[in-house]
This record gives sequence, structure tokens and C-alpha cells, in this order.
Amino acid sequence: DQTIFGVPDKWMGTGTSSDVTTTDVFASLHRENGLLYADGTHWHSKFGHLVSYGAGYYSYLYASIFSADIWSTCFADGEDAFSRKAGNAYWKDILIHGGSKDPNQMLKTMLGREPKV
Repeated sequence: DQTIFGVPDKWMGTGTSSDVTTTDVFASLHRENGLLYADGTHWHSKFGHLVSYGAGYYSYLYASIFSADIWSTCFADGEDAFSRKAGNAYWKDILIHGGSKDPNQMLKTMLGREPKV
């Protein structure tokens, strides 16, 4: 669950001083989200995204929002979600451009409207 990674990052970035440790935060988040947590471990200290990724980590979450918008708008009807026509439209409007075109413009073209965030 990405919440497990995002919330502590936000908490650590606030500069708030507290008696709560990062281990306490991770353990609490696991339990609140119905995930197992092994007491006495510090696995999060090896989660490099918190140290080296910075705000770039959140691009995964942002991309998830846009991909859900594309799916629900262009493919979710199930009628031709996996058809060549649908695949070609995705390729033509999104994939073929790589990083050479403004992502917002590609999304707008694919969706036929501004993306929903």
C-alpha cells in the first residue's frame, strides 16, 4: 500500500520534533491499513525512496490517477478494451511520443477533455 510510504515521507518532511520514531509511524500505519508488521524490525531504513527520490516518488501516485482516468474513459466499457483499435489509439495519442510532447496535451488528446485529478 503506497500510503505506507507516502505518509511517513510527509511526516518526516514537516520538521516536526516528536517523541514518535519512524519505526512507530511505520508500525502504526501498517496496523491501521490491515497490514502485518514485524515488531523489532526497521525495514523502512532500507527504503531508499525516502532518501534519494524526493518528490519524484509521488510521480507513481500521480501516474496512477491519470491511468485510472484513461482506463475509465477510454477502455472500461469492456466492449473493445483490448481491441487493436483501442490499442492503436493509446499508442498514437500517448506512447509514440515518448518524452517529446507535453504530457498534459497527450492526456487531453487521448481523453478528449482535461484530465481529472
